Amino acid sequence: MEYRDQLKYIKSHQTGGGKKRPDRKRKPDRVQEYRAERRSERRAEKRQRGKTDRYEEKGRKKGRQEDHRPGRISPVNRLLWKVQFLASVFLFGAMAVLGLLPMKYMAGLLLILATLLLLVRGMQKKAARSRKKTSSGKGLALIASVLMIVTGFYSLKVNAAIDKIAVGEESGNYKEEHALSVTDRPFNVYISGIDVYGEITKESRSDVNLIATVNPKKHKILLTTTPRDYYVKIPGVSGDQKDKLTHAGVYGIDTSIATLENLYGIDIPFYVRVNFTSVEEIVDVLGGVDVESELAFTTGEEAGVVMDVKEGKNHFNGKEALAFVRERKALPTGDNQRGKNQQALLTGLIRETMSPKILLHANSMINSVAGNADTNMSEKQMKALIRMQLGDLKGWEIESVAAAGDDTGKKKCYSYSGGPLYVTVPDEGSVEEIKGKMRENM
Repeated sequence: MEYRDQLKYIKSHQTGGGKKRPDRKRKPDRVQEYRAERRSERRAEKRQRGKTDRYEEKGRKKGRQEDHRPGRISPVNRLLWKVQFLASVFLFGAMAVLGLLPMKYMAGLLLILATLLLLVRGMQKKAARSRKKTSSGKGLALIASVLMIVTGFYSLKVNAAIDKIAVGEESGNYKEEHALSVTDRPFNVYISGIDVYGEITKESRSDVNLIATVNPKKHKILLTTTPRDYYVKIPGVSGDQKDKLTHAGVYGIDTSIATLENLYGIDIPFYVRVNFTSVEEIVDVLGGVDVESELAFTTGEEAGVVMDVKEGKNHFNGKEALAFVRERKALPTGDNQRGKNQQALLTGLIRETMSPKILLHANSMINSVAGNADTNMSEKQMKALIRMQLGDLKGWEIESVAAAGDDTGKKKCYSYSGGPLYVTVPDEGSVEEIKGKMRENM
């Protein structure tokens, strides 16, 4: 075979015979192209989502950074601080109106309120500067505000109750008495107990007749009891004729005071009048009272409660305390011993009310007295005495004396035309002894 024929033979086998080798550089077919396009689209979508997430995260970070910008306090915290500030002003103003706290206590209160405000503000600024979650004082501000508002209203309520008791001030009378300083000089108070329940009455017989001679400088109190049946003159009413002391109350509280002033030769500028309801409620509010009894005896049904009183220390609730001071038939000396029992109860009540725990019961006690007791002391004078006691918290020395007399006979009384009545004829020696003790305490 010639050379030319051989060449044709080789070329014919390369094109027609056998399969050609695939061209590695050949372009991909349509399926591959489609897959490649989808992969590209997915990669583009992923990149776009990542870019969007980055923008959103960046925005969130920027917002957090703005919230925690140094010195920038959130609106909620600013509002709570303003509420706390207003509550502090309200509480301090209410306590100033009440006027019971001494100046050193008021200064302490102002310091505490200012410290709380600065503390909460400091916590808020610290939380604003910090990128971490820290306390901003929301709870402290809220709790402090609520407590201050409640205490402020409590103070105003106590002030209203004291104002209700000081009836003498509202009457426009007793201007001379209201000019007296009850914290600088001794004074006498007539304590009248009316044998009735419910609202206090203006004119009624007084079954309890006590005089408290108070020396605020020495912290001493002399309690003098005068029997209700003491046979005495009633100035401006009975003339030279005598009558029972208890009948003086029918002509008004001032007549009872004048009768006792005439008997002991003293001035009694103030009075406090209470009834059964106030005695029961005051004792119960205090959680009972400890009373020292000179005698052991059993009260009768007419006293309100049948109970055994032991010699020495007794703890009474309201009804029991009232029965203790009402009973006289079971007592050997009758009304004389009943007067001493009244002194014993009053002594126990004074000791309770002069202790620091009175702060816990002040509102309840004053509310129980309001409407069931009255006094011609001014509101200012009562607050001055309370403020003095809170200022030093000193105890009081209490001494009790009782006027003696002969209660075995009957006499004609000015206020009763039905015949002679049992009376207690004064023992002049006893009266003179009491006068001397009163002068010593003044």
